[in-house]
Amino acid sequence: MPALIVAHDVSYELANGRELFSRLSLSLDAGLTALVGPNGVGKTLLARLLAAELEPTHGVIRRTVPVRLFAQRQIPPEVSVDEYLVGNGDWSLLRDQLLAGVDRRADCRVLSGGEWMRVRLARALNEDFLILDEPTNDLDRDGRRLVGQFLGERAGGTLLISHDRELLELCTEFLELSNRGLMRFSGGWQGYSESKESEAERLGAALEQAKRERDRLHADRVEQKERQEKRNRRGAANAARGGMPRIIAGGLKRRAQQTSGRLDRATLERAEVAVSNVHAALRERKIDPVMYADVEACSIPAQKLVAEARGFNIRLSDWLFGTNLDFTWRGNVRVALRGPNGSGKTTLLRALMGEALETRGEWRRGDLSALYIDQRCGLLDDGLSVFDNVRAVSSVGDTEIRTGLARFLFAGDAAFQPVGQLSGGERLRAALARGFMGARKPELMVLDEPTNNLDLVNIEFLEGLVRRFHGALVVVSHDERFLEGCALTAELLLGRDPH
Repeated sequence: MPALIVAHDVSYELANGRELFSRLSLSLDAGLTALVGPNGVGKTLLARLLAAELEPTHGVIRRTVPVRLFAQRQIPPEVSVDEYLVGNGDWSLLRDQLLAGVDRRADCRVLSGGEWMRVRLARALNEDFLILDEPTNDLDRDGRRLVGQFLGERAGGTLLISHDRELLELCTEFLELSNRGLMRFSGGWQGYSESKESEAERLGAALEQAKRERDRLHADRVEQKERQEKRNRRGAANAARGGMPRIIAGGLKRRAQQTSGRLDRATLERAEVAVSNVHAALRERKIDPVMYADVEACSIPAQKLVAEARGFNIRLSDWLFGTNLDFTWRGNVRVALRGPNGSGKTTLLRALMGEALETRGEWRRGDLSALYIDQRCGLLDDGLSVFDNVRAVSSVGDTEIRTGLARFLFAGDAAFQPVGQLSGGERLRAALARGFMGARKPELMVLDEPTNNLDLVNIEFLEGLVRRFHGALVVVSHDERFLEGCALTAELLLGRDPH
């Protein structure tokens, strides 16, 4: 059976002349294939090319079936849900499950993000070939489960762009797009993960070897320079004792200096080659960046109050929680707030951060320095550079700030990038840098869906940082794999009273 999509020798050049990728070739069949890679590498643009929304600068793409791109965001039309769904295939049990709880007579524009995503999925169920771009970003736990069921029951071909590891575990083939091109991995999620681990180990060893060679050459340079200077001093002393004419002695000194300079330049060139090898290894190691942020010394006393609620509720248009809240959080508690979309998780975080809301019952907050990172990393000033965002809250000098930013992977000129131009993963690192490099270190970290819009690499090192953070943690996430890596000690389930 011929492939459903074949791309041959495809290149694409942006309007500014930059070539985003070059000479890519791939084929896609029925079944579920994942497209993964770092943020900003061009996955969505490649999807638009495959779906014929754009034309390649070079190469050809052939399709034997209609291809539809399910974009991350789509503006809802001014029609009811039923009108939007009309003429889109037979109704099925899965379609009914996707639409459970959605008012089919409602205007699509008034739906929540999760409801609108469910409606879009219901309409796309019977597409011949579907490209899904981050379909779970706005969905709660139940919605994510239905997307997994959706992918398992689809008869057509599917290309999944996602960083949701539960969905990726369903995929049989993996395509990885990077600055080195496109690579295919077989063996499902396990095969892909094992291949990446092997690559990381190999490149890590090459990187360490390059660093050792660089350090050795720098040490050789110092040693050679010291030996040459000793020879120069002995030669000058011998010339003085033997009454050598000054002009001859001067010529010998100049020749010695020239020799020393040649040796110095040669050694420096060798050192620079070694440094270049280090940078090449770093570029090749396109996955597994290492962040060396020090977040370990933030623990708080066991009985120090984080938050306490007694018969507590919050009023928006109505009382938010079907059952009033009762809980006490003290010390280095690590809590997950769980509940479906609209259950009040983010609003409770706002109360935890001290926002004035209409409430009832008792509510106490501990006197803690807190770092709150929402989905957009709103603590950042988009008009400032990464460096200036940190300097605004730091008590140390500029050199120490730059050294600290390098630990958050903002080395050199990267520290002066405008925050408004950063990718999702870069924004997260900038927010963490601002939070942990401030004058007062956070004792409480509050995270609201932090893995949305992050690639796998950034999700993994966020997990590592959260594990190393020894203070109190309150996190909202529908990413179960991420929560498993957060070393949680408690959870609070929020939800409306069914009655």
